[in-house]
Amino acid sequence: MMNSEQQKEFLQATGWLRPFTRWAAAFSFKTSGVLPVPIRNFPLKLVKHVLAGYQKRMDSGCKTC
Repeated sequence: MMNSEQQKEFLQATGWLRPFTRWAAAFSFKTSGVLPVPIRNFPLKLVKHVLAGYQKRMDSGCKTC
């Protein structure tokens, strides 16, 4: 569980990803019924992977990893 200081650091570290996250969600909704699910959700899975990496680094306490 993150405290409020860690949450702020996480939000600052991942702020650059926010526009891509919005685009990925919109892409998934707009292509519903047009593209197969694995292709449609691929951008969201990338976002999830990047955020999980940041979360892992924050939990380990490593600032330079």
